Amino acid sequence: MYLLLAACRSPAGSEPGPAPSVSAQPDPLPSRLEAVATADAWGVEGSKRAGEAGAALIRRAADLRQRLWRIERREVDALEALELYRQAAERSWRGACESSIARSLLESEIRADPAAAYREIFSVREKASDADCRARAQSILGTLAAFKPSPSVLAEIEREAKKGLPGASTAAVASAPGIDPSGAVVVPKVAAGATKDARITRIERYGAKDAARVVVFVTRPAQFQVGALDGDGSDASPRLFVDLPNVHYRGQKSFEVGGLVKRVRLGAQQTGTRVVLDLETRAYRRVFYLPEPFRLIIDVSRDAPAQASEHKGPRRIRRLVIDPGHGGHDPGATGPSGLREKDVTLDIAHRAAPLVARELGVSTLLTRDRDDYVALDERTARANAFQADLFISIHCNATEHGGGRGVMTFVLDDSPDAVSARIAARENAASEAAAAELALSLRGVLDQGTRLSSSHFAELLQRAAMASLAPSYRDVPDGGVRRAGFYVLAGARMPAVLFETSFISNPVGETRFNTGDFRQKMADAIVNAVRAYRDGH
Repeated sequence: MYLLLAACRSPAGSEPGPAPSVSAQPDPLPSRLEAVATADAWGVEGSKRAGEAGAALIRRAADLRQRLWRIERREVDALEALELYRQAAERSWRGACESSIARSLLESEIRADPAAAYREIFSVREKASDADCRARAQSILGTLAAFKPSPSVLAEIEREAKKGLPGASTAAVASAPGIDPSGAVVVPKVAAGATKDARITRIERYGAKDAARVVVFVTRPAQFQVGALDGDGSDASPRLFVDLPNVHYRGQKSFEVGGLVKRVRLGAQQTGTRVVLDLETRAYRRVFYLPEPFRLIIDVSRDAPAQASEHKGPRRIRRLVIDPGHGGHDPGATGPSGLREKDVTLDIAHRAAPLVARELGVSTLLTRDRDDYVALDERTARANAFQADLFISIHCNATEHGGGRGVMTFVLDDSPDAVSARIAARENAASEAAAAELALSLRGVLDQGTRLSSSHFAELLQRAAMASLAPSYRDVPDGGVRRAGFYVLAGARMPAVLFETSFISNPVGETRFNTGDFRQKMADAIVNAVRAYRDGH
């Protein structure tokens, strides 16, 4: 099916031309450095130009990054191509619909999910006003007929597609005063009646001056609605509220926080419970959920979400958060002779932190500085409150059968990779299905700029690790950069990666982890990756 993607390419010329032709043959690809520079130049110039010329340049940049991804399989190229296709699709020009198709096909190819391709192309067809593009979408759907979803799923996609079309009803929006559009909301799909007798069991608060996180623990998955109210200019402050129908609460009604969130209040409603955040000032928010155990995550920040961009030159890296995995009553994975993951990760963090501070001049915060337990929700909250520019969570990999070899670096995203799913489930202390649900649900609302930067930094860290190990440990396999639904990365407002340094479950791996030399090489990899990222590599 993915041979259809060839129809979405356009020649890599230097001037914007007509909409890409399905019969065009791509020019020979230059070196990677030249190709990236050319794509960047087209993208920047296209964003400055209005009309057909600008849109065509953005589309050409997307096609070029897509070709790079096909040749080198670097995730950063694929993500950049997706973002450029999105920009081209949002322009008013004759290639908008084709750009939507190209994006949908590329995304489904990355995910190896033809069923997703059918759903996306079906949505494009329903939204298209161009008869030729509708016909092309229909032709692709014919090729993907084996992956056609149920009629009810198609009906829901059709309803969603029609919402944004001219003449679509706006009654739902108009009848919901106070709904705050300044942020992302991810609500679980819950069957009717499934939340009966659901209860809020506790509230966790992590407050700071510029960012805060509130975690609402619920006994079972629940839907919710998010809204906001401005202050009245006197005593009333801005408020963010979350309504949970059919969810009840008995307990303390108010919790002081401090900083951006002054307090959290809970009040009973006729059909459920309202959670209110009294804010110091209006804030951007992201509200999502974590499954197993189910909890509602409310993140607020003074700063707007990061915007997607292809950064050139040195970056300003002032603050780094290093997260030594596990701790306290959670030992993490254990080696054949009893070496504990929590001890190894803390030692690597203690080795890396002073080097980053001394050699790079970067302020570094450890989410835990000793053998303490820190909840996964709190680790990212601490990074957000610290206003970190990078977040690295350090772990040791493991398998149930005691084998496994190699170094891997992960970013938060959905993936069909079964190995990645198992690793995420172990680190989350949840099921593989829960990890997949998290990644899939957050995929559409992750800050595109943060996604791109996370993938790029993950590549630098993976390369730095292999280079650091090469002189003494050439037999360690390169596990590459991978994607999975790690709870500890959810909600990070900065580029964030999870670094699986090696397999502690392997007897050879455990022996190496027991040496200062191996741990130091992992710490050096972190320092070198931060340096490379800061220097613009």
